[in-house]
Amino acid sequence: MINRLNSREKTVVGVGLTALVVLFVWFVLLNPYFETMNNLDRRIAAHRHSLERVEKIRDQIIQLRQQLVAVETRKKDNRPLFSQVENFTEQTGIREQLLSMRPQPATTQGKFRQQLVEIRLEKISLSQLVKLLYAVEYRSGGVQVKSMRVKPRFDDRSLLDVNMILMSLERL
Repeated sequence: MINRLNSREKTVVGVGLTALVVLFVWFVLLNPYFETMNNLDRRIAAHRHSLERVEKIRDQIIQLRQQLVAVETRKKDNRPLFSQVENFTEQTGIREQLLSMRPQPATTQGKFRQQLVEIRLEKISLSQLVKLLYAVEYRSGGVQVKSMRVKPRFDDRSLLDVNMILMSLERL
């Protein structure tokens, strides 16, 4: 049958067959291969991103563990939080402004026990409050301010009323 075709028709049939072979190779072999490679590249990028997130979380866990060890070694005494807070008020000279000091029930979470003490201070100056916060933060060895509300006094705007909850964690 091909022998009966003239040279021009043979050229058209040859080009057509070549085009069919090229299309067949593209759609059956190359295109699926390239799509699979692109899909694998995307999956590799996604897994790499997940790995970076896991490494960041691991670094955060290591840092938190180091901070926990540092706090435990910094903790000077095992006195109850109530007596530590009382000591802070005496050190900073605001014992007279201490209106109330209420210990909250201790809670246990995993291997740690959390102690809370709520204190109310009246007619305290800003510098006295800063001294107290500095003493809690840097001299306490593990005591932290969990929450704090500060309101200026109605009769004297230079003085403050402060409600504060102090927290201490200790390993069981």
